[in-house]
Amino acid sequence: MDTSDALQLRIRAATDKDVLLGMFFDSSMENLQRQLGPTEAENVRRDVFGSRSIVSFFRYPVADLLRMADLGVKRTKTTSRGYHDSIAEFGRAAVNYFFDSQAGKMMSFLSGDEPHRLMASSPSAYKAVTAFGERAYERVGPRSGRLICHGELLGPAWMQGVVEQALLKAAKVNARVRMEVKNPSGTDFITHVEW
Repeated sequence: MDTSDALQLRIRAATDKDVLLGMFFDSSMENLQRQLGPTEAENVRRDVFGSRSIVSFFRYPVADLLRMADLGVKRTKTTSRGYHDSIAEFGRAAVNYFFDSQAGKMMSFLSGDEPHRLMASSPSAYKAVTAFGERAYERVGPRSGRLICHGELLGPAWMQGVVEQALLKAAKVNARVRMEVKNPSGTDFITHVEW
């Protein structure tokens, strides 16, 4: 399970070189607007970024994204979800945003509705949009696999949301995901998935 304490450790571990595309911030803002409403979501954004603006195809520090997600979850008063599930929602939002883009539509077209092909393409897709972490996919069985992550600063909850939503949106399968976290910060973990 992901926690605020683990996320804070990831923020502290992140360097200035640990960046990702602004589209993650765009999708997170959309998620915050759904959760908090437009005014409070903008307050969260301003508390983290001040007057800086975000451009989808520029790169920004992952630590800022994590701060925004953490602050947004802590300001959400109406949800019955726990912290882990609330962070996973940011991963789901990122998938929806990505698959609505031209790059996402191309990835969906190339992988088709085959879950293993989609999962096998995820390490290279992440490499294209982030400057941190190592990811590898292993097929375990006809309807199961595992995504092994090292140095994944977004953490296990975010990745769980990504995997569940990507398989639902692109491959049209409901996945059962189990996270096996290997360190206190949640940067090293295995995502076990079955469908």
